Amino acid sequence: MRKVGKKNNNLQRRKILDFARDNNLIIHPGRGFDYYVDGYNEFGHCPCDKNRLECPCPESVEEVNLNGWCKCRLFWRDYDTYKNSHVKE
Repeated sequence: MRKVGKKNNNLQRRKILDFARDNNLIIHPGRGFDYYVDGYNEFGHCPCDKNRLECPCPESVEEVNLNGWCKCRLFWRDYDTYKNSHVKE
């Protein structure tokens, strides 16, 4: 496990928040982003895809536009998309 200082953790959190705001996305409401920040810091790449070296990755916006969420499900189009994907009928 990589050791990451508090400052780097906060920078990664800010990067994710800014990315979501700048791209009009919401962050996974149930899990928040600590799970993703911790995974990124531990592995040194996207916690869901080792071939994606950045988190947030550029592919996530395209995936949200196409599917309503990114591969990791960190970013979502909106709360309705999130809610509809989690409601069991």
